[in-house]
Amino acid sequence: MGATEPTGHGVAAEPDRVSMRTVLRFGVALAVLSVAAMLLVAGLFKFLERGAERRDAATVDAAGLERRVDRLPPQPRLQVNGARHWREFRSAEESRLGSYGWMDRSSGAVHIPIERAMDLIAQRGVGPLSEAPAALPAPAATPAPRRRP
Repeated sequence: MGATEPTGHGVAAEPDRVSMRTVLRFGVALAVLSVAAMLLVAGLFKFLERGAERRDAATVDAAGLERRVDRLPPQPRLQVNGARHWREFRSAEESRLGSYGWMDRSSGAVHIPIERAMDLIAQRGVGPLSEAPAALPAPAATPAPRRRP
């Protein structure tokens, strides 16, 4: 039997089914071609990526944009962990508000806990304040650390 079978009226008709062997061969060929195409595309991407990395490295070297680990970036610096820095700042401020200490020994300026200050104001009230300097004297200047070239 061929591709067409003659019928009783001289009209040819196609077979009503496709052989299983043909379907399996087509599926295997399709799978092999798909895998080959994927491997070809993956190889092409790797080749192009290596070329791009070389060009990028050459551009960075030529422009002098390589990041040096031993040098800090210029001010202002971005915070890497803003939430942690904020907690540390708040903790330092709260510990200062809750403790005794010197602000400036030479002028006799001190800080006291905020609760104690509120109690003193409640007991004594706010009377006329004594003459105080308009600004605290500037601390002695310390030389800035030398930067290595």
